[in-house]
Amino acid sequence: MQVNEADEKFNQAELEQLARRWLSDIRQNLSGATESGKLVVSMNIDAPPEIQWRFILIALSQSQSDDELSHIAAGPIEYLLSWHGESYIDVIESEAASNPKFARALTGVWQHMMRDEVWSRVQWLQKGVSEPLQY
Repeated sequence: MQVNEADEKFNQAELEQLARRWLSDIRQNLSGATESGKLVVSMNIDAPPEIQWRFILIALSQSQSDDELSHIAAGPIEYLLSWHGESYIDVIESEAASNPKFARALTGVWQHMMRDEVWSRVQWLQKGVSEPLQY
């Protein structure tokens, strides 16, 4: 399974399988050097933003712990906002308003390479969460 811009046919089943494997690796405290970890990093950088967004939602729906939410925040969400923040911040705000689990995951996002305008909107969303992730 390879993720890159040429592979826009990445289907739902493949994304679900990747999310399951990646979250399983996180649950087992395995490093990011696993095959699934490498694929997620590659996807964060190379995949079209639509695939990244679908993966985020799938991983979020399968997540079971704050540790997993933290990995989703500091990986896929952070990268999506860093590379495609201007075109995805409205979608992010809408999802945060309707999905408390997603809003909570946003509290684990750092500015990374985000533009200041996007980062200020993320910070506003973070302030609205009553139980932020603990590190």
